[in-house]
Amino acid sequence: MNATRTRPQFLTTMAVLFTALAISNLTKVWQVANNPTGGIVVFGIRFRETLPTALLGGGLALVLLAYAFGVWKMRRWVLRIAIPWAFWVPLNLVLFWYYQVEPPRFGLVGFLGYLFLALGGSIGTALYLTYHQDLLSSERAG
Repeated sequence: MNATRTRPQFLTTMAVLFTALAISNLTKVWQVANNPTGGIVVFGIRFRETLPTALLGGGLALVLLAYAFGVWKMRRWVLRIAIPWAFWVPLNLVLFWYYQVEPPRFGLVGFLGYLFLALGGSIGTALYLTYHQDLLSSERAG
């Protein structure tokens, strides 16, 4: 990447948020141990057992850490994560709302805020990266 190019503030913010989300997914196993009503949601199904939560949370955390690293370093390969992630998040949300039998934990405002952040972060980042591919480097190391 050219030394005169800098990472846009939006991408810096998203890299930090993806890292925070990865940490959240890694700690889901402790959340489940302390609050069995929590858990990780994959394909719309909330997993509340320790082993599935640890495996799925760890796997998703690795994907998110790779995504954050690719965004932080402005690497072109990050598009291979960003585009599938932009489809994964809405699919997971729709399936969760379809399968959810519990009453909602937050009201309409909370729901809309979460929806804005989840879809804006996943789809918005993929669109931003796609439309600004000229900012991304194809370097492998670094």
